[in-house]
Amino acid sequence: MDKTSVYCTAPWNGLTIRENGQVRTCCVGNKSLGNLNNQTIQEIENSDILQQIKQDMLSGNPNLENCSVCIQHERHAGHAQNREYYVKYYPTINDSLELRFLDIRWNNVCNLGCLYCGPTFSNTWGDRLGISINSSPVKDYQDDLLDWILTKADHINELMLVGGEPLLMKQNYKLLARLPEQCQISIITNMSYDLEKNPAFPLLLSRPPEKIIWNVSMENIGNKFEYVRSGANWAQIQKNFKLLLQHWPNTISVNMVYNLFSAFDILETVQEFHNMGIKKITLFNVLENKTIDLFNMPDKIKKLALDQLQTAYTWHIDSLHPEDREFYPWTGINELTEQLKKPTVTPVSLNEFNSKIQWYDKWYDKRFSELWPEVDQLIQTTLK
Repeated sequence: MDKTSVYCTAPWNGLTIRENGQVRTCCVGNKSLGNLNNQTIQEIENSDILQQIKQDMLSGNPNLENCSVCIQHERHAGHAQNREYYVKYYPTINDSLELRFLDIRWNNVCNLGCLYCGPTFSNTWGDRLGISINSSPVKDYQDDLLDWILTKADHINELMLVGGEPLLMKQNYKLLARLPEQCQISIITNMSYDLEKNPAFPLLLSRPPEKIIWNVSMENIGNKFEYVRSGANWAQIQKNFKLLLQHWPNTISVNMVYNLFSAFDILETVQEFHNMGIKKITLFNVLENKTIDLFNMPDKIKKLALDQLQTAYTWHIDSLHPEDREFYPWTGINELTEQLKKPTVTPVSLNEFNSKIQWYDKWYDKRFSELWPEVDQLIQTTLK
């Protein structure tokens, strides 16, 4: 069928497999097609749920539950980036599922306990809190799932490796060894291990460098980086970036979680990123963490944060050659800017803030007030 026949072609061309065993049509698909803890991948592939989602697409009425993210984006912004991407790059639909793109998260095993993360995505947090959420790296379905993927590997055009920490997962080593050369591999990583000694490193080196996309999660430098990314080592990160720039200089970006820990020294941080050779940045707001979310701070604090953000972005643009500026935008900055301009309805209280910071301080040998003294003073004199 012609690519304009359906709202989105994702349900025919790929899957997202979450750390808890849930399977979805894509990374923003809201409806679970099934769970690998109690169903086989073959059963899910042929499930009534997936067939109904496809039928809804064919009838011109996309499933409101599954496709709500793209539907809302299109309604409010006039376009839906994910849907448009799939229709453009994966226009073909067939009777069976063609595994042309795959977003795979084998488990939540992670070597870090980042302060705004939790046990859902990091078993380190599960261990710290005594909470067992998908914490075992071994799941009964993994071998069958890997075998199923490998039978379809010749057709995979795009692979997204997510975690936990994806390059610590042995299933990904087998997958990397089997994928066709033209497959684009995107890796979301904390980069907080010795990359050169990682089993994935020679496998990635053997592939075309332009087909390896590195998305490194970090938003601070030095001691502040080690405080926020609990368990990480700044020297190791610097070493790994030198290695990345040696082999993949054009496909590296930094994913920055914008929050109280990163907002007020963002200029210094970005300047250091530039010194390290990193100029591609994507900004994300912290999720489900009221205490360090700038949008929950009083308007005075948000105004100061906005000034810092705009100063940093201006420096970033001015430091680039005019012909290079369009290649190094800050994805997400416009959304953050608009949110910072909106008045806060119910600011976080001083008691909430101090209590949470005292808890964060337990995980590092330096205190928040030592590392961010000006920010701490601002908070103490502004919050009630």
